[in-house]
Amino acid sequence: MSGTGASEAVIAPAKLLQFQAALQQCGSLRDVFFVAANESFPLLQFDQLVVWHIGIRSAPEIGAVSGLTEVTSDSPYAQWVLRAVDYLRVNHPGKQVALAYSELPDALAEDGREWIHEHLLHCPLRTPDEGEAGGLLFHRSEPFSEQDRAVAEWIARAVGYAVWAWRSRRRQLKQVLLSRTTRYVLIGFLAALAVLAFVPVRQTSLANAEVTSERPVPITSPTDGVVARVLVQPNQVVKADEVLVELDDTSVRNRLTVAHKALDIATADLQRATNKAFSEDASKSDLLVLASRVKEKEAEVAYLADLLERLKITSPQGGVAIFNDAEDWRGRPVQPGERIMVVADPSLVSITVYLPPEDAVELNVGAEVDVYLNNNPLSSRRAKIVQTSYEASSQPDNTLAYVIKAALDPSDERLPRIGQRGTAKVQGEKVSLGAFLLRKPILFIRKGFGF
Repeated sequence: MSGTGASEAVIAPAKLLQFQAALQQCGSLRDVFFVAANESFPLLQFDQLVVWHIGIRSAPEIGAVSGLTEVTSDSPYAQWVLRAVDYLRVNHPGKQVALAYSELPDALAEDGREWIHEHLLHCPLRTPDEGEAGGLLFHRSEPFSEQDRAVAEWIARAVGYAVWAWRSRRRQLKQVLLSRTTRYVLIGFLAALAVLAFVPVRQTSLANAEVTSERPVPITSPTDGVVARVLVQPNQVVKADEVLVELDDTSVRNRLTVAHKALDIATADLQRATNKAFSEDASKSDLLVLASRVKEKEAEVAYLADLLERLKITSPQGGVAIFNDAEDWRGRPVQPGERIMVVADPSLVSITVYLPPEDAVELNVGAEVDVYLNNNPLSSRRAKIVQTSYEASSQPDNTLAYVIKAALDPSDERLPRIGQRGTAKVQGEKVSLGAFLLRKPILFIRKGFGF
């Protein structure tokens, strides 16, 4: 025997024993799959190895793939491998089989060409009691020789025994857990849970909250027009009768000029007819018509003058001007009654809570609310519900919510700024602890399964 052959004869068993030792040192069944997929390459040359096993549902599952840290079960590659495994289990049950890729059925061959090499070797994993534990699916570009198949069979027996050993350990742990003492402890634990399930607790829900003005005054457009200037900045303190917004007065001013000229002409016509009436009886009949026309023009001038004055929108009270941006309104057309901003008294604030319908609990006026503002999330503010909406309404973010108004505790001297946001914990009626904990899971099941 040549030196090289003798060396291979010594090294090959050493590699086999080294692989078997690696399986014995595994700390979990997952480690067994990983070692089988990645530590068997020195024993048998392959391009890729898939280790599959029988899962909890008695169906094949992928345990590990050589060269990959993880393979998701819903990936096309994983789905193809499981289909191939089903085919091999049905057509070659419990037997090692080597076949070319072209020997696979057309349905499999068409889908897996981009992942699988030309030659495949499948070795089932058998337990000492000849049960099915899984399998090893090798594939590479060159055919598998008889020696390769013998090595693969040895690898499969070693891996199958390791899988069986870990599953036996799991069964022993289950038996220990189901012992008499464990059963008593479990019964006592379940009894304690049953008692706790009837302990009354306060039902609560979390929702978005915002500091709003208690009595805001809207600033609206008095007529059709275009915003020329916004004279204040967002959150600026304003005084009563201070001009906030000016609408473009070009059209109204021109109409007022024309109306003044029309009034002058009507007045001149009336004066001329009055002078003629002293000498001509026919002119007396025109006096009433001309006088009515003068009154009409005077009314038009008065209306346009008042409208021109109202194009300067003033604040009806002192407070804070609340709106987004002055530049957003410059040059923007507005309609009568369209709100431009809100003037609010900063000392009169309340909490507005937006409660989603899925988190709605039974609420009553006077129920307590804990408010945690974003600028100080570790400190809560006490409030009480003073108003709740009858039905959920649509919000600016296209979500539905019940709008709840809550008044802050008057003894709290910390006055929050209007517009601050946070989270509110709304407290409802008392319910059992079991109902409190199971409310969300039951709601999820009803949505998911349509109960």
